[in-house]
Formats: sequence, structure tokens, C-alpha cells
Amino acid sequence: MRAKKLFTCDLSVNEFLLVKEAGFDCLGLVMGTSIYQVVPTVPQLEKGAPGCEVYDMTRALYHARELAMARMEQEAEELGGDGIIGVRLVVNLDGDPQRIAWKQYRQWQAWAHEQGYPRRVTNLGYDWFSRWQQVAWAQWTQWCQRMGWPAQPAPWSLPPKEPTYALGQNVVEFMAIGTAVKHRGPESFKNKLGKPFQSALSGQELWMLVRSGYRPVGFVMGNCVYYVPPWLLKPPTGGFFTRAKSCELSGYTHGLYDARELAIERLQWEAEALGATGVVDVTVSENAHAWQRTYVNIGNAALTSGEMIELFVIGTAVVPMPGADRRLQTKLVHVANDRRGAQHLGGREK
Repeated sequence: MRAKKLFTCDLSVNEFLLVKEAGFDCLGLVMGTSIYQVVPTVPQLEKGAPGCEVYDMTRALYHARELAMARMEQEAEELGGDGIIGVRLVVNLDGDPQRIAWKQYRQWQAWAHEQGYPRRVTNLGYDWFSRWQQVAWAQWTQWCQRMGWPAQPAPWSLPPKEPTYALGQNVVEFMAIGTAVKHRGPESFKNKLGKPFQSALSGQELWMLVRSGYRPVGFVMGNCVYYVPPWLLKPPTGGFFTRAKSCELSGYTHGLYDARELAIERLQWEAEALGATGVVDVTVSENAHAWQRTYVNIGNAALTSGEMIELFVIGTAVVPMPGADRRLQTKLVHVANDRRGAQHLGGREK
């Protein structure tokens, strides 16, 4: 790509032009990936004990993302880049084949109920995993014959809208993707470690950041896997109607507070290591890493086994550029082609 001066990027035309105006050239689309075995270990806590962090899970999930991002960074270095913009982390947690089958099973049930099949036919009980495909295929075949259609795949057997990979039980794929860029000026935009900066900023956000006198120095993250035992998911018992009343689950609330604080503190430590003065575009997400299957009390199995939740925080660390004018002029702009409005009108732009 360097020899032929060819670049690839996933930026839109507007984003690409703004990156050029900010003084950067796109070098290429870079990616890093890591397929990682993550085994959830449920802590054995005494009855009534508060929740706790699962340190092994926290380290494993952090290490998997770090490997993917390091490989993406290496590709950017080979292209001679000063940084990476538009970084996004894709985490596929649907690696359990039985979980994938469960989703397809529920999709078939919804379709069968729409066609008028009674629940006594679609409710297959404990052995649903071994029986549902045979029952579902028989119903779908009859439906195709009734509609006069040739044999074709059932809706639940088609590839899902969201990527799902049956990599095996407890196997998770982590992928980091971004666009490598290089600054045209004499100054280097690499961070204090001599590495290309990583940033989740879009092309427009990078342009605004540079225009206002700041520059990104790194993509920072922090996480915490927290186990919430089942007794914290239930209201306190104090009367016959206590469980039927609305009330705060205070133990659950404080547990997630602790997890968020730990994740954000670790994000701040990464930013401090890069010499950053702040972190912009911070987002907090929650992911479930322990999914229990039991036909009895389906959908609420956490009430007997607890929940394992990961709080994941990401952001872009920034520093002020010396001698830059930070008085950015703002203007009110009305966008004529509103994409959200176009989607609402069935894709017709007004």
C-alpha cells in the first residue's frame, strides 16, 4: 500500500474530507483480532455476602482487548502512521453453540405463534435442545407447501443480522478496527511512548479537536467484571407482600456503583500514563458474561445462580497543543438531509 500510495478507509466522504482539512492523510484500514477463551468462574460466597469483583475474568477480558489493539497498532506502524482514528472494538460474546441454538429456538417459537400454533405444541420442555429442530422443520415444510413455495431455508436458520460465530463454548472473539492516518506537518502526532495514537473520534470530531487546539494521544479503557449473588437480586423479606412491591435493590445498586468506579479509575490510570490532561467521548457499557439456562424459571435463572456483569469504559485521552488558538468559533447549522428523518419516512430524504 505504501509503494502504490493506495489507501483504504471506512470513513464517509464528508469524514474523509474533514480529516484532510485537519492536516492528516489516510493510510489504510487497520485491524487487530484475538480469539480468547474466557471461562466464567462463579465465586462461592457465603449466604448474605455482598458482591465482589472477579479479578481473573477482569484481567482476561482486558488482556484480550489489549492484544487486539496492539495488533491494530502494529499494522498502523507498518504503514508509517501517526495515529488511528475511528477505532471501534467488536466483541462477539455469542460463542456458546447452545446459546445460539436457544436464540433460534425462541425465533421459531415466535414465528409458530404468529401462524396460530398453540403453545402446547411449541413448548418443548426440558429436552428442547434435542427436539426443537425436528418439530420446527416439520412445521416450516407444511407452511411452504400450504403457501405453494418451493423448499427453502427457514427464517431462524438464516444468518443473523448481528455477527455470530460458533467458535465453541466460552470462546470469544475480540476485534479492533480503525483507519491509520499521518499528519502532513513536520511535527509528530505520536504519543509519549513513541507509538501511533489510537482514538475513537470520527473524522469530524478529530477536525474539531485539532481546530480547538487539542490532539489525541491514545484510546484508553478500563473494565471490571463484577459478580452479583442471587440474594442481592431479590427484595428484602419483611412481609407477605414484600416481593410484590416496588423497591430499590440497594445491594445490587451499590455493587454496580463499585464496578463502575473501578472501571473508570482504570481508564484514568491509562490516561495518566500517556500524560493526558483529560479524556473525551467517554462511554460506559455493560456486558453479561454468564448466561445460565434452565427451563424452570426461564429468563430469571440469575435469581438462583447470580449475575456476572462487566462494566467497560472507553474514551480518547487528549492533551493541549502548545501555542494553539483554542477559541473555536461555533455556528448553528441546519442539516437539510436528516438521515433520521429519512429513515422515519421510509428512506425518502426531504
